[in-house]
Amino acid sequence: MPEIAAETAYFLNTTIPVLALVGKGVRFPPGQWIRIASGTVVPWQAEALVQDLFPSLRARGPSFHVLLTDFDVMEFEREFSSRFA
Repeated sequence: MPEIAAETAYFLNTTIPVLALVGKGVRFPPGQWIRIASGTVVPWQAEALVQDLFPSLRARGPSFHVLLTDFDVMEFEREFSSRFA
């Protein structure tokens, strides 16, 4: 997985768990991110797709974040800093 998003798309980190819409050219937060869907998909469809593909996430569901700028990523990392340590 590249460190910078090649296109705007939805990515999932199952460790945290977080579903994020990451903008083209924006760097990824630490961790392994899996591309789930194109950025043209509406958020509720991407969330439903995650629940279909990862049944273990159905009960609690991943949190959803929008990371369209590097500032968004910095704020996200600050919020989740204890989980990245």
